[in-house]
Amino acid sequence: MNQRAGATPLRPLQAEAFIRGECTLTVIAEKPFDEVAASLENSLAENDLHIIHVLDFNRLLGARDLRLGVRCRVYEVLEPRLAAQLIALEPDLAHLLPCRIAMHDDGGVTTVTTPMPTTVMTEFSHSVTVARLARSLEARLQQVLTGLRAGLLPVASASAASKEYA
Repeated sequence: MNQRAGATPLRPLQAEAFIRGECTLTVIAEKPFDEVAASLENSLAENDLHIIHVLDFNRLLGARDLRLGVRCRVYEVLEPRLAAQLIALEPDLAHLLPCRIAMHDDGGVTTVTTPMPTTVMTEFSHSVTVARLARSLEARLQQVLTGLRAGLLPVASASAASKEYA
């Protein structure tokens, strides 16, 4: 990357950030991958989202002699009550479950991201009830990522951060 003389170099986000994009919820942390993974798993359990499966792409692709330049994992998670309601209402939406939370690292910066259920589910259904369930699930995922972010911050900063991004 070329920089102009005297220009300040761009740096990745320094603080553990919670980002609500147009289609995704994301947390970026300058923490080791395994520490973020443990915090994510704790936050999922605290918010009653069950880990159905974990896809470890390094292990899966490594078995085929393919190497990634980053660590990459996808958590498949489910809130059983909401999933049952969604499938009972519109069985065709079962392919959107479980929800996926992707995690990867890049040079000491670990990113956790998930698609927003309100964006994904409302693409496949115009039902008001589906939209309500999607909002409920999205709120739960946002709690998970906010909890993850708070769990990665130093104790003194966690309460200020929760006010900032509430």
